[in-house]
Amino acid sequence: MFHECGEPLCHSIIPISERYCPQHKQQHEQAWQKKKDEYRRSKLGQMIKAQKAKTYDQTQRDPTATAFYHSKQWERVRDAVYARDGATCQSCGNVVQDRKIIDHIIPRRLCSAEEALDSSNLWCLCSKCHYRKTKIEQIIAKQTNGDIILAHLDRAWWTKVLREKKEDK
Repeated sequence: MFHECGEPLCHSIIPISERYCPQHKQQHEQAWQKKKDEYRRSKLGQMIKAQKAKTYDQTQRDPTATAFYHSKQWERVRDAVYARDGATCQSCGNVVQDRKIIDHIIPRRLCSAEEALDSSNLWCLCSKCHYRKTKIEQIIAKQTNGDIILAHLDRAWWTKVLREKKEDK
């Protein structure tokens, strides 16, 4: 089944599963992305994001992690690592703009209290790389001896895997 492009005065015939022809699809995608970015930067968008983070802390994150990530020691170490890495993702090289994402190379739950604040176990990641790393950690943790494997993975291994995953996308 086919229909005309949704752009006024464009009479291109396209499949029913598409809304616009390839030419107009790109224009509308760019306009939509711009509108989405403006919303994310708006005060309302920031307030909604902050409320979601607060709800996550209250309902899903375990209390010890919440206490750790809201401590003054963590904030000082986080800021120092963020400055050390120059606000740049250590995996892909993108500038981290939206928020300070400082990740534990060896997961915090597998570290002692001193190791959790050790800057050699921390690195700055962009939100996409952090999401990919978290998903991979979850997969590895479900395996037999997954926590032991995670405790022995180093920065070089994670960098290699995250770059490979980025190239796959």
